[in-house]
Amino acid sequence: MSRGKAFFVVGHKQWGKSTTLKALTENRLYHVWEVNSLRFVIKRMSNDDEPRGLKKFVEELDSNIEPRVIAALCPTFNDKKSLPLLLETLAILKRKYELFFFVLRHKCSNPDVTVPDDEIDKLERYGRVKQFLPEGAKAEKIARAFKNFISQHA
Repeated sequence: MSRGKAFFVVGHKQWGKSTTLKALTENRLYHVWEVNSLRFVIKRMSNDDEPRGLKKFVEELDSNIEPRVIAALCPTFNDKKSLPLLLETLAILKRKYELFFFVLRHKCSNPDVTVPDDEIDKLERYGRVKQFLPEGAKAEKIARAFKNFISQHA
């Protein structure tokens, strides 16, 4: 089995992950999308929306059939209740895909709230991390930066 590449928009609940993915796909709710003529399967709902949904999605992925994935992820490393499921999901992903995390450092609706450094450090154990730092950016700007991140590594 060959390893594919999985790209994640990362942030906590109500952080702007889904809005970013919606802007990336030009406000369409497709489950597949092309970036630079490469086909990606998209999972919009993150582990903070439906906790077991992301794990189920990941378990069903076959990197030979779907070599490129875009998804949303909530880094629940500091939530003891959610942590085991997050770790299981990341372990499954790591076996199948090379992982890339695009972290929305600041919450869109409140730029004073940020993803903690320790959560970013933990993501780096699983794959490449890029932080999006501009505060108060609109979804379209974030989506363009995410698309550039994907283009650099796809």
